[in-house]
Amino acid sequence: MPHKTFYQIFEEVEKASTKKDKIATLQKYSSPALKMVLGYTYDPNIKWLLPEGDPPYKPLEEHQDAEGRLVAETKKFYLFIEGPADAQRNLKPLRREQLFIEMLESIDPRDALVLIGMKNRKLPFKSITRKLVAEAFPNLSKNW
Repeated sequence: MPHKTFYQIFEEVEKASTKKDKIATLQKYSSPALKMVLGYTYDPNIKWLLPEGDPPYKPLEEHQDAEGRLVAETKKFYLFIEGPADAQRNLKPLRREQLFIEMLESIDPRDALVLIGMKNRKLPFKSITRKLVAEAFPNLSKNW
Protein backbone atom coordinates (compact mmCIF):
# COMPACT_ATOMS: atom_id res chain seq x y z
CA MET A 1 0.00 0.00 0.00
CA PRO A 2 1.55 3.33 -1.00
CA HIS A 3 1.92 5.95 1.69
CA LYS A 4 -0.70 8.64 1.85
CA THR A 5 0.36 12.25 1.53
CA PHE A 6 -0.40 14.57 4.43
CA TYR A 7 -3.00 16.16 2.19
CA GLN A 8 -4.72 12.80 1.66
CA ILE A 9 -4.68 12.07 5.39
CA PHE A 10 -6.19 15.47 6.14
CA GLU A 11 -8.78 14.97 3.38
CA GLU A 12 -9.80 11.73 5.07
CA VAL A 13 -10.07 13.53 8.43
CA GLU A 14 -12.16 16.24 6.77
CA LYS A 15 -14.58 13.66 5.34
CA ALA A 16 -15.10 11.93 8.70
CA SER A 17 -18.57 12.83 9.88
CA THR A 18 -18.09 13.08 13.64
CA LYS A 19 -15.44 14.67 15.81
CA LYS A 20 -14.73 11.24 17.31
CA ASP A 21 -14.11 9.84 13.80
CA LYS A 22 -11.87 12.79 12.89
CA ILE A 23 -9.75 12.19 16.01
CA ALA A 24 -9.65 8.43 15.31
CA THR A 25 -8.48 9.11 11.73
CA LEU A 26 -5.71 11.43 12.89
CA GLN A 27 -4.63 8.83 15.44
CA LYS A 28 -4.73 6.06 12.83
CA TYR A 29 -2.07 7.90 10.81
CA SER A 30 -0.08 9.00 13.86
CA SER A 31 3.63 9.29 13.08
CA PRO A 32 6.49 11.53 14.14
CA ALA A 33 6.22 13.35 10.80
CA LEU A 34 2.45 13.91 11.12
CA LYS A 35 2.87 15.21 14.65
CA MET A 36 5.65 17.50 13.45
CA VAL A 37 3.39 18.95 10.74
CA LEU A 38 0.57 19.49 13.23
CA GLY A 39 2.89 20.83 15.92
CA TYR A 40 4.61 23.28 13.58
CA THR A 41 1.17 24.46 12.50
CA TYR A 42 -0.46 24.99 15.87
CA ASP A 43 2.23 25.28 18.55
CA PRO A 44 2.32 28.98 19.53
CA ASN A 45 5.88 28.52 20.83
CA ILE A 46 7.16 27.88 17.30
CA LYS A 47 8.15 31.05 15.49
CA TRP A 48 8.50 30.80 11.72
CA LEU A 49 11.38 32.79 10.21
CA LEU A 50 9.66 33.31 6.87
CA PRO A 51 7.67 36.28 5.54
CA GLU A 52 3.90 36.40 5.93
CA GLY A 53 1.69 35.15 3.10
CA ASP A 54 2.17 32.64 0.32
CA PRO A 55 5.59 32.52 -1.34
CA PRO A 56 5.91 32.58 -5.13
CA TYR A 57 6.65 29.05 -6.32
CA LYS A 58 5.99 26.76 -9.27
CA PRO A 59 4.08 23.64 -8.11
CA LEU A 60 5.51 20.31 -9.15
CA GLU A 61 3.67 18.74 -12.04
CA GLU A 62 1.11 16.15 -10.91
CA HIS A 63 2.61 13.16 -12.72
CA GLN A 64 5.96 13.40 -10.96
CA ASP A 65 6.38 10.90 -8.15
CA ALA A 66 6.56 13.12 -5.10
CA GLU A 67 4.10 11.41 -2.76
CA GLY A 68 5.65 11.02 0.63
CA ARG A 69 8.48 13.44 -0.14
CA LEU A 70 7.26 15.90 2.51
CA VAL A 71 7.82 13.17 5.13
CA ALA A 72 11.51 13.11 4.14
CA GLU A 73 11.65 16.92 4.13
CA THR A 74 10.38 17.23 7.72
CA LYS A 75 13.97 16.86 8.95
CA LYS A 76 14.74 20.25 7.33
CA PHE A 77 11.88 22.13 9.03
CA TYR A 78 14.26 23.41 11.72
CA LEU A 79 15.81 25.72 9.10
CA PHE A 80 12.59 27.72 8.91
CA ILE A 81 11.86 28.28 12.59
CA GLU A 82 13.51 30.14 15.43
CA GLY A 83 15.66 27.90 17.57
CA PRO A 84 19.04 27.23 19.13
CA ALA A 85 20.65 25.63 16.07
CA ASP A 86 23.47 27.50 14.35
CA ALA A 87 21.83 26.70 11.03
CA GLN A 88 19.12 29.29 11.59
CA ARG A 89 21.54 32.00 12.72
CA ASN A 90 23.92 31.47 9.82
CA LEU A 91 21.20 31.36 7.18
CA LYS A 92 20.46 34.67 5.47
CA PRO A 93 16.71 35.40 5.19
CA LEU A 94 16.80 35.32 1.38
CA ARG A 95 18.55 31.92 1.38
CA ARG A 96 16.01 30.57 3.92
CA GLU A 97 13.17 31.70 1.63
CA GLN A 98 14.89 30.07 -1.37
CA LEU A 99 15.20 26.78 0.52
CA PHE A 100 11.53 26.93 1.48
CA ILE A 101 10.51 27.58 -2.14
CA GLU A 102 12.77 24.73 -3.32
CA MET A 103 11.04 22.45 -0.81
CA LEU A 104 7.60 23.56 -2.04
CA GLU A 105 8.63 22.90 -5.64
CA SER A 106 9.96 19.41 -4.86
CA ILE A 107 6.94 17.93 -3.08
CA ASP A 108 3.47 16.80 -4.09
CA PRO A 109 1.52 19.98 -5.04
CA ARG A 110 -1.19 19.23 -2.50
CA ASP A 111 1.39 18.72 0.24
CA ALA A 112 2.85 22.09 -0.77
CA LEU A 113 -0.51 23.57 0.26
CA VAL A 114 -0.13 21.79 3.61
CA LEU A 115 3.40 23.21 4.03
CA ILE A 116 2.20 26.74 3.27
CA GLY A 117 -0.70 26.16 5.67
CA MET A 118 1.79 25.17 8.37
CA LYS A 119 3.76 28.38 7.91
CA ASN A 120 0.55 30.44 7.89
CA ARG A 121 -0.74 28.44 10.90
CA LYS A 122 -3.91 27.44 9.12
CA LEU A 123 -4.16 24.17 7.24
CA PRO A 124 -6.40 24.17 4.14
CA PHE A 125 -8.97 22.05 5.98
CA LYS A 126 -11.75 23.59 8.04
CA SER A 127 -12.15 20.79 10.56
CA ILE A 128 -8.46 20.33 11.41
CA THR A 129 -8.21 22.86 14.18
CA ARG A 130 -5.79 23.38 17.00
CA LYS A 131 -8.47 22.12 19.39
CA LEU A 132 -9.04 18.91 17.38
CA VAL A 133 -5.29 18.24 17.20
CA ALA A 134 -4.96 18.85 20.96
CA GLU A 135 -7.70 16.28 21.62
CA ALA A 136 -6.18 13.74 19.22
CA PHE A 137 -2.64 14.17 20.57
CA PRO A 138 -2.70 15.51 24.15
CA ASN A 139 1.06 14.94 24.64
CA LEU A 140 1.85 16.98 21.53
CA SER A 141 -0.21 19.92 22.73
CA LYS A 142 0.52 19.90 26.47
CA ASN A 143 2.68 23.06 26.27
CA TRP A 144 0.36 25.03 23.99
